[in-house]
Amino acid sequence: GRLQEIGNALLESGGQAVTFSIGIIGVTAFWCGVLEILNQAGGINFFSRLLRRPIQRFFPESRCNPEAGKQIITNLTANFFGLGNGATPSGIAAVRALQESQSHNREIASPSICLFLVVNSAAFQLIPTTVLAIRTAAGSAEAFDVIVPIWIASLAAFVTGIAVYFICQRAGRRKCR
Repeated sequence: GRLQEIGNALLESGGQAVTFSIGIIGVTAFWCGVLEILNQAGGINFFSRLLRRPIQRFFPESRCNPEAGKQIITNLTANFFGLGNGATPSGIAAVRALQESQSHNREIASPSICLFLVVNSAAFQLIPTTVLAIRTAAGSAEAFDVIVPIWIASLAAFVTGIAVYFICQRAGRRKCR
């Protein structure tokens, strides 16, 4: 007996979903554009050269495959700017490049791939664009109030993820001896 109310709620929420999606797409498109401009201006190559040694230390396969290092840097940059879904293509490309560099069984993830997945999943975000877009679209009066807590949480997640990775690596090495 409340079919009219259900129909109105569906139409209203559908309109809100479209408006919300367009807002998220706009923010993501903006930052993807910034990354593309950075890439075409040579910024990604600059950061790749600047961070080459640390990247090669933590991801040894990138020594033989510069494309892997470039994709790792691109992914870290996209995550740093809070792109989330915008970082996915470079993350997939980085894993593929690291996997191609493996000389042994490609069915098993190498330590570099595992570390990359940890770094990618727990990346530090300077500008959490998706969260800010969601809060703004939801009508938050102070959408940017969450930035400092997000910095603290993402830094804690990043440090914890890296620490757990290295603890597990060390435990795995001892187990094999």
